[in-house]
Amino acid sequence: MGVIIRQGFKAAISNYIGLVLGFASLFILFPLFFEPGELGAIRIFLELATILSAFALMGTNYSINRYFPYFKTSDQKNHGFFFWVFILPLVGYLILLFTLWIFGDKFFNFINPDAAQYKALLPVLLSLILIILYQNVVEVACANHGRTAVPNFMKEVIMRTLIIIAGTLYYFKVLSFNQTVWAITSCYLIAFLGSLIFLSRLTKISLKPDFEFLKKNKALKTEIFKFTLYLFFSGALALVIPKIDFILISSIKKDLALVAIYSIGFYLATFIEVPKRTILQIAIPIISNHMKNSDYKEVEQLNKKNGTNQLIISGLLFFMIWLNIDNLYAIMPRGDYYAQGKWVVFFIGLSKMIDALFSGNGPIIANSKFFAWALITMLLAAFFGVLFNYILINEFGIIGGAVSTILVMIIVNLYNLLLVQIKLKINPFESNQIKIIAILALFFGLSFTGTWFQNPYIDIVVRSAVFGAVLMFIIYKTKISKEFNELLNKLFKFNIKM
Repeated sequence: MGVIIRQGFKAAISNYIGLVLGFASLFILFPLFFEPGELGAIRIFLELATILSAFALMGTNYSINRYFPYFKTSDQKNHGFFFWVFILPLVGYLILLFTLWIFGDKFFNFINPDAAQYKALLPVLLSLILIILYQNVVEVACANHGRTAVPNFMKEVIMRTLIIIAGTLYYFKVLSFNQTVWAITSCYLIAFLGSLIFLSRLTKISLKPDFEFLKKNKALKTEIFKFTLYLFFSGALALVIPKIDFILISSIKKDLALVAIYSIGFYLATFIEVPKRTILQIAIPIISNHMKNSDYKEVEQLNKKNGTNQLIISGLLFFMIWLNIDNLYAIMPRGDYYAQGKWVVFFIGLSKMIDALFSGNGPIIANSKFFAWALITMLLAAFFGVLFNYILINEFGIIGGAVSTILVMIIVNLYNLLLVQIKLKINPFESNQIKIIAILALFFGLSFTGTWFQNPYIDIVVRSAVFGAVLMFIIYKTKISKEFNELLNKLFKFNIKM
């Protein structure tokens, strides 16, 4: 776990720079550059591209993690593994094109009748889907070589910087709205090409299929087919489910401005899950290798430590965001308008905390012989996601969408927890996690005591420094996480002693 957290921390640097850039664009610049309806349209456009690329991916990202160890060779030809990695998503993309050709009009009208004017952007949407599709493939392939920093840097730093430039050009009327959407798509393309070049330097990308290897390993071929088929549905649903709230807010409320308000609140909460994303990028290939060797004790220890460390880091971030939530909206352009999403931040933040604690269970199931059960997980999430969002968005608007996310997260993670414990006898819990929750609950109570200074910038700096330092000191002194303490010692170059 020490290796994972160190590599995850290194990869997180790019992610946090990217989040700062994303914060500057979505929270500061874009509310200034675009009208709320325009910003909502852009968010729906990007969410649609992400959702549709998930279907075209056909579970390839999961197959890479699970089966690359079986194909890996010392000469880096890897029995033609990359041929299948690149051809399967292309097949999925062609199926998607055919489906949109038949049902495209009904699909766009369901999303939002007012968004019909953006159907003219269908060519750029299809281009963006293809780019996101292969960006996912390349990122997972890099992670299987233990290298995630460069793809993260390309996507989180380079791409976001270019997107800010595109928005700036729109603000100064150099680009039209449609041209700006094309420019944003080009930013995604540049990030993908950078990651692809990096992958080609890590390993040979041999696109020559090795049919002989598959003939000799018929059982493996059959398992790959079944695994990919199951994970095609569950993997696609895994990416679609977090977007259900966006889609139904747009469809039910028929107001793209509400999508903008929700997306900004949602984005603030995504700061919380950066540690989960970066650590899992490194941890999943290790979990896959342990599961291949049936080393369940190692998997259990890894899962416990992963859950504890995720809870600490995510909890710290969530607390700092919520501590300063009013100040953040105070410094935001049109902050009074967008502050309608304040409680979206809180409820989505809670859902990210729940997901961080249980984050290791999903990869364990996906890399076990019970991987087919992952489809049930996603079907449950999809059913309750649509049900809760439909009921609660109609009743409570965007807050209902955020609360729905928590309810779905609880149901899904309880199912995964029971599956891992009953079928694999792997327990993800340890007593230190209760201590973390108790400490965080105390500090969240203190966050409601109000601001100290009238100036929001001064208040952010002072209160963050005081509360943040005290919270980290308490976690350090209680020795809840050996890895967290080692990380602090390394960062600050000294040991805190009694």
